[in-house]
Amino acid sequence: MHEYVGNVHLHSTYSDGALTIPAIAKIGARKGLDFLIVTDHQTLAGLEQEQEGYYDKTLVLIGMEANEHSHHYLALNVHKVVPDNENQPQKVIDEVNQQNGIGIIAHPVERGSKFYHNGLVFEWTDWSVQGFQGIEIWNYLSRWRDQLTNIMSGLRLIIRPSVSLHKGPYRQTLDILDGYQSRGQRVFAYGGSDAHGIRIRLPLINVDIGSYEEGFRSINTHILSEQPLQGSLAHDKKLIYTALAEGNSWVGCDYYKDSRGFRFLAQSPQGKWGMGSVVPYHDNITLRVQTPHHARVALMRNGKPWSFSQGHHHRFPVNRLGVYRIEAQHRRILKWQPWIFSNPIWIL
Repeated sequence: MHEYVGNVHLHSTYSDGALTIPAIAKIGARKGLDFLIVTDHQTLAGLEQEQEGYYDKTLVLIGMEANEHSHHYLALNVHKVVPDNENQPQKVIDEVNQQNGIGIIAHPVERGSKFYHNGLVFEWTDWSVQGFQGIEIWNYLSRWRDQLTNIMSGLRLIIRPSVSLHKGPYRQTLDILDGYQSRGQRVFAYGGSDAHGIRIRLPLINVDIGSYEEGFRSINTHILSEQPLQGSLAHDKKLIYTALAEGNSWVGCDYYKDSRGFRFLAQSPQGKWGMGSVVPYHDNITLRVQTPHHARVALMRNGKPWSFSQGHHHRFPVNRLGVYRIEAQHRRILKWQPWIFSNPIWIL
């Protein structure tokens, strides 16, 4: 399998981002990303201006983010602007589906900060919706802002933005995702930077909020594909979107330790199955996990911890039906750092 690493939620000067797409792509290439998906608010201007394509070795694709005040929705692989409809988000989801796109509920759970527009949040509250493809479980900018609770925390976040990574995704968001997956719905986990590159002038210092540099080395989505990228926009765009749609991917916090090389699969004498697969239950199924560094691995079954392992290679025999996914942590000084959140394998 071929592994590729990308950032699937970011903004350019076509909406409220600080940099142009070529400038953003240059940063992505420098950070070693294979692809970027620009999701400017309420516009596909980057697509219309033919900004999709390779910049050095980084492929830039253009999607968009619909809705302004609530129910933010990432629309990937669409060719027409998806109209806002905050009061009826199902209509936004339906429009993306009509275009055969990939729709992702963005930063659904937020706490807000009194230092940002008096606690303004952009949550998703209508969980009666159906037909979406994914949930953004870890949003770098959202978690950074939510931890801005007082002057001291603000200073820590300015000096060391990585502090915002230490707690991982909100458990409430993961519980929502697990609920959909446990009901048999093919809803997958995604993560991104939500980078805007906003610069705020303070006395004696300029502060970058949601910088591209920090975001691109923090929360990324890793995909696996049987075929390699070929350097062709048409071919590689289809390859990346297919892998994202099929859920053969994971969310990695790559700031302290790169999660490249992680693998999670089901294996038996009858074959092998990767993330996103539905496997009929039979005897002698084993779930195998490989982590590129020493890790504490939790095998989650139907949203609850089922078994644990430490090391580089992890093996879990399966004796029950369920939806299985991985949460992995690596050691950071004296603590365990949230690191990898895989998409599931359904054994039914």
